[in-house]
Amino acid sequence: MDIRLPPVYPITDKTLSGKPTHLAILRELARGGASWVQIRDKVTPDRELAADLLRCVEFAAARGIRLIVDDRCDLALISGAAGVHLGQTDLPPEAARRIVGGRRIIGFSTHTPAQVRAARRMPVDYLGFGPVFGTTTKENAEPPVGLEGLKKACRMADKPVVAIGGIGPGRIRAVLDAGASSAAVISALMGAPDIARRMEGLLREATATG
Repeated sequence: MDIRLPPVYPITDKTLSGKPTHLAILRELARGGASWVQIRDKVTPDRELAADLLRCVEFAAARGIRLIVDDRCDLALISGAAGVHLGQTDLPPEAARRIVGGRRIIGFSTHTPAQVRAARRMPVDYLGFGPVFGTTTKENAEPPVGLEGLKKACRMADKPVVAIGGIGPGRIRAVLDAGASSAAVISALMGAPDIARRMEGLLREATATG
């Protein structure tokens, strides 16, 4: 699938944002100019999360926003989301592709050059790579790869790469210049007092030249 990733790829977190629903976060991100959003939630009960996702997908579809669901192929299908993002310990991409079909997006997290090489043979549309910098939003995170590690991964990859891990204001341009197609942002957005304004600022930084 030919996809065009945005320069900034926000990932939601209700706890960090203090918002009661992902829809509340999505509204703020949309005001700030987000065109792709990943919904990440490992604690909300399935029934409640599915209802929230349905509302998010309806909202996103009306505004041309692509919505990706973290981990859960079933919830991506039930909600009508644009795709799913998988980690190294989630359902294998080959199995996920059989579930979601050929028209949905599959993203896949990688942390080492070996994993990037292995992903070349997988039915995925983009790779996440990192953590580029130290991060506090994931327990037992892999060691930071740094900008040089990111550059190497981007050269090796045959798919667009989303840099992730410790990325916020002042670092967006660096990861894009290292070869990433997009920069995933979690805590720097979710912890901001004004999510929409922070999103706007990150997009400005991403498109700044010189």
